[in-house]
Amino acid sequence: MGNVFGVLPRIEYPVTEEFESMLFNQLTYVVSLFCLAILSVINVAVVGYDQTIVLSSDFNATQSFWYHAIIKPPEPGTLCEPHVFNVGDTLVTNASIFEWKILAITRPNAGKSGVAYSGTTLDSCDVAQMSFYGDLRTWSLEIVAYSACRGSDDLEVIAYTSFSLSPLPGRRGILPRNDKVAQADQALGDLLITATDDMGFRAWDAFLRSNRTGAVAFSLSADFEFCPPAMGLINGNPQPCAMNPPHFNLTAANAITANLDLYQDSSFPLSITKTHLTLDDMITPPINNILHLALAAIRIDLGNPSPNNFLTHPESLNQTLTATFPKTPFTSQAQSLLYTTLNEKHFVKESLDSDDLPIFSIHGPSTVQAVYVCKFMKRKKTGNLIITVFVATVSMFTSGWAVFILIARYFEG
Repeated sequence: MGNVFGVLPRIEYPVTEEFESMLFNQLTYVVSLFCLAILSVINVAVVGYDQTIVLSSDFNATQSFWYHAIIKPPEPGTLCEPHVFNVGDTLVTNASIFEWKILAITRPNAGKSGVAYSGTTLDSCDVAQMSFYGDLRTWSLEIVAYSACRGSDDLEVIAYTSFSLSPLPGRRGILPRNDKVAQADQALGDLLITATDDMGFRAWDAFLRSNRTGAVAFSLSADFEFCPPAMGLINGNPQPCAMNPPHFNLTAANAITANLDLYQDSSFPLSITKTHLTLDDMITPPINNILHLALAAIRIDLGNPSPNNFLTHPESLNQTLTATFPKTPFTSQAQSLLYTTLNEKHFVKESLDSDDLPIFSIHGPSTVQAVYVCKFMKRKKTGNLIITVFVATVSMFTSGWAVFILIARYFEG
């Protein structure tokens, strides 16, 4: 054992020597104090903060500290993790008018079936299809709207929203409420009820004139021209799909009579009835008005600033809605209550007691409300901060001091 330790060098301790130069000593003290101060400041920034998890509604949330005047602050979007949505999850935009459910994810980017959302605007989203169902037996109307987001790697989904309007409390749908737009939201609900009255009164008139044997329920679907902001506004210039009245095609329709006969149009290849349904001026004009109103409301929710939205641009009202419903064998000529309401009342900002309609406005591109997990920095408590900074500073200064003495001794020798 002694032979093993005999080959190792003996442990030594340094001999204390003084540097003779007074100037060298003075400069060393000054520089040392300066270095201690600099190291303390650096260590406050380096070890004086702990990473903490914060839930934020803003994916681009960032932080700014005093030391960012020296080093580059974090870029927006680098502190938070994307929010992952899956099929069946609920989406609500920052306008908070409708509640959407994801029906399909057309381009997953989170695993095999999820989509990671990082707060991008809904510039590629628009209504693709709507279905309509009205029933005199329950005095109710239901609309289901399908929206698609295409051409965005961040959110390529198909989502749907549905709402029902009825004087029956059990069948009455409620729009989501946002305190910031409560007045406009209430007005929107009133307009949808007015449009429902247009359809209901006209269908009821036809039903009575048929000796209560006519249609009591209508159902149809419509395909809409796809015109999201990314297509309707290019370099700030409105394109034809955003300028012309919104276009849609009624692709399928059927009706049920009081004696439960089923009427179908030609869109059903395997029809279960021989009775053919022809959409005429009895129901088409009020249904068109309802669908146009639903489209205008949804585009506000999606943040689509298209100039052909008569809710945000009243000058397009006459080109979009039918003002007068024509006379038919089973209905009289009648003025549209929806058109009259919009045409006679001004779009002005007034108090909640005013009879005027509030201005419907789009404050900017819509985003999906989501909660993001963010990694923020938080300053340590004072006692912990002092100890941590002291230990780090002493450790760094001691190491540097040893190197400095070694170099100084070398040059002095």
